[in-house]
Amino acid sequence: MGAITPGVRLHDLPQGTVEERIRMAGELGFSCIQLPSKVLYASMGIDRCGLTRELADHLCEVLDEADVSVAVFGCYKNLATPDRQQLMDNFAEYEACLNFAKMLGGCPVGTETGRPNVQNNVADDRMTDEALDAFVEGLKYVCGRAEATGGQILIEPGWNETVNTPQRCREVLERVPSSALGVIYDPVSLLHPSVVGEAQEITSDMLYLCGSKVRVLHAKDYEVVDNEDEAGWCDGTGSRLVCHGVGETGRYDFEPVVAWAAAACPGIPCVVENSVPATAAGCLTTLERMSARCEGAHREM
Repeated sequence: MGAITPGVRLHDLPQGTVEERIRMAGELGFSCIQLPSKVLYASMGIDRCGLTRELADHLCEVLDEADVSVAVFGCYKNLATPDRQQLMDNFAEYEACLNFAKMLGGCPVGTETGRPNVQNNVADDRMTDEALDAFVEGLKYVCGRAEATGGQILIEPGWNETVNTPQRCREVLERVPSSALGVIYDPVSLLHPSVVGEAQEITSDMLYLCGSKVRVLHAKDYEVVDNEDEAGWCDGTGSRLVCHGVGETGRYDFEPVVAWAAAACPGIPCVVENSVPATAAGCLTTLERMSARCEGAHREM
């Protein structure tokens, strides 16, 4: 078993059906994928009512033929919304996705950590205690459903969301002590232009505070550009952070995260994010090199 099991987000691969993209992932050499529900819905022309046993069996056949597994089934619905009707619909979406993930072989369901406004806009309200309270209450319900189905729910903290620091993530894990709850850790998602110089310290804090709950890694890189004309990782400095696949810019050193994986949880799924068709193979090579170095170093310890 290697330090990590490299994967790719299905929607970062060239256009095609879900089946075609699963085969692409296998042909490129990836061992697992992240499959967002919205990508599956768009490819199959369905909504959650189409998440049937027949579809799961069909996808399992395609996955087996490609020698690829599903690391995460994505369900990105806002658990911090103040709109009660929307929250109920979001709960129904999570339940459907948890049931479908079980049919796919028991993969976890992944989610981001939402924002406390109906539009799900990035705003200062996400930084408040009230925002965290709202997210925690929504997450408690979903974790209860995950426990009932024998499933897992993984939260992905991000600076643009309600759970936006390692400390807030730790607080959520303490307030929702569910055996079904884990974390997707994307180091770059917790960065913004003002703190990029502290990237490794933030990474160390996250792994120290929450590492025991990390079940999947996201691997990417970034650049800082001198404008805030588009929504995204904007912090008021006049710059914004733009994401790329791991190793594409060299600005974020992902190897310490791989070294942590080699020691703490060998074989953990590590999904490349924000690559493009032209860079996916290079991102895989980057991860494989890091994994080989970290495996070797760990064996020598």
